[in-house]
Amino acid sequence: MIRIINANVIEGLRSLPEKSVHCVVTSPPYWGLRDYGVEGQIGLEPTPEEYVEKMVRVFREVRRVLRDDGTLWLNLGDCYASTTKGTGGKSKVQNYNSGSFFNPRKFNHGLKQKDLIGMPWRVAFALQADGWYLRSDIIWAKPNPMPESVTDRPTKSHEYVFLLTKNPKYFYDANAIREPAIHAGEVVLNKNGKNNQMGRYGQTRTGFLKDGGVVVSGYRNRRDVWEIATQPFPDAHFATFPEALVEPCIKAGTSERGCCSECGAPWSRVIEKAKVETNYDKPRKRATAPGAEVSKTSCFVTGDWHITTTKGWRPTCTCNAETVPCVVLDPFGGSGTVAKVARDLNRNAILIEINPAYVEIARNRLRANEQLFENVRIECESEG
Repeated sequence: MIRIINANVIEGLRSLPEKSVHCVVTSPPYWGLRDYGVEGQIGLEPTPEEYVEKMVRVFREVRRVLRDDGTLWLNLGDCYASTTKGTGGKSKVQNYNSGSFFNPRKFNHGLKQKDLIGMPWRVAFALQADGWYLRSDIIWAKPNPMPESVTDRPTKSHEYVFLLTKNPKYFYDANAIREPAIHAGEVVLNKNGKNNQMGRYGQTRTGFLKDGGVVVSGYRNRRDVWEIATQPFPDAHFATFPEALVEPCIKAGTSERGCCSECGAPWSRVIEKAKVETNYDKPRKRATAPGAEVSKTSCFVTGDWHITTTKGWRPTCTCNAETVPCVVLDPFGGSGTVAKVARDLNRNAILIEINPAYVEIARNRLRANEQLFENVRIECESEG
């Protein structure tokens, strides 16, 4: 089920019950980027401090509706302060994604011309000070960034996705987003058959042999640099989420099996590790990192490894009730990308969007293939 609330973000969040959401994936309007022409929109604040303060208020409400074991995945991009000819000396903010300018008023932010504002970290630290646990700063690396005309600094090609939680212990399904190891199935030994601590560039060590060999697993825990191309959507606004960026957030932050229909507790994955015997009698090739000299002592040898498989699922509560899909929330719903990915992954979704035009875009987008999914109902409501 997908629910769309056409409302101011604060009012929309206040309409939701507390601790009713398993995972929040969102990208708020960036500060000083665009005027969407809607009264009450976020991003037009005169100073960075006022923008940060508003973000803190919004995510206090998010924290109220998020379960104690829930996660928040927050995407924010940065921007530069500058002044531009023809504006009467008024300060402008240029967004590095689009290169467009926005100048609704004279900013009084106290920044120097060309300063990188550092808005993602300002918001992240403010949320941390307000009680959130800041667990990870994921780098969204864009292989196809918007071109820039600058020649006195590198072209910006990344944004941040912050992982924040309410508590030190929370639901996180690492196995749902594991990535292939670069050298799966190989073992690194030095000349004495002992563990080569440095190993080979890019590999993951997940076990040790009796005489020091390092077992390289077929998969590794996902790392915090995600190379994902931007994904245009012709009917949407300027900052459409790539679906590939949203998917791992939802997979890690919610249970594939679902949650208890009574208390909402997510089911957890039951993991089984199968150990395979390793044969490391014959060296195969020397181990070296890219750009480094070939070691005269280290070598790769053929071998096997621990194989991790999902044996099943188990409840994390004692209700003994049926399961229902977990709930994903995007308080800045935009064109509905988070809801689309959530639906594709068999999760329920709630969108809050202040702009009626984007609400209509999201409804049309989500209804395009509605007949392909069972138990899908799109509700659209307006908050007064």
